[in-house]
Amino acid sequence: MILTTPILLGADAPRVLTVPMIAAILADRRKLPARHSVFKWIREQVAGGMLQPVTRGLYLNLMASPRPSAADAAAFIRSGAVVSLQTVLGEAGVTNNYSDIVTSVVSHGASYRPSVRPVRAGRMEFRFHALPDRLVDARAGAPEDRLDSEAKHTRSTPEKALLDWIYLGESPRTKIARPPLDTDLDRIDKRRLRRLAKAMGLIRPLNSYLERKRLHDQNPS
Repeated sequence: MILTTPILLGADAPRVLTVPMIAAILADRRKLPARHSVFKWIREQVAGGMLQPVTRGLYLNLMASPRPSAADAAAFIRSGAVVSLQTVLGEAGVTNNYSDIVTSVVSHGASYRPSVRPVRAGRMEFRFHALPDRLVDARAGAPEDRLDSEAKHTRSTPEKALLDWIYLGESPRTKIARPPLDTDLDRIDKRRLRRLAKAMGLIRPLNSYLERKRLHDQNPS
């Protein structure tokens, strides 16, 4: 049976589903469905192309509109993950090395550090990079500068994504390479970039990157 309840259809539908969420949707007014009934329904929806497995117990709801992407699942895999870096810049056309790998940042504090182990799920791959709290939370700039308000998931603006990458590329604690120099910065809001760099304490690293890019643009070879 393929359930076409309005809860799972259209723009307001949940884009990512967990097993408890599915059980709640299938419940009647009296009780939750039996566990075997829930998993039978899930198997039917996967076979019918209505659900796409991500990781164990996590599914993309392909009945939602617009069609969900792997990036919608990032924050379900790592709590608090913000899609950023190569994913955001590639899809914005700032870089030309876009891949199907979903890259996100997660915050860490003095007493805790989240797992940044990559996760592979079929053809999907998720990579996570840790940033200090101050570079992720409200101290990193105004929400409208940091976050893409039009995205269906928590996602950085291209300006924030570039600064995240600059920070990680300069950090001795990470293995991520510096952002490439053949970027299309015409797609970047320069004022927003400067505001964020000031809030994040990255004016000097940003200026260093921009100077290297200027020299590259003068002589790409």
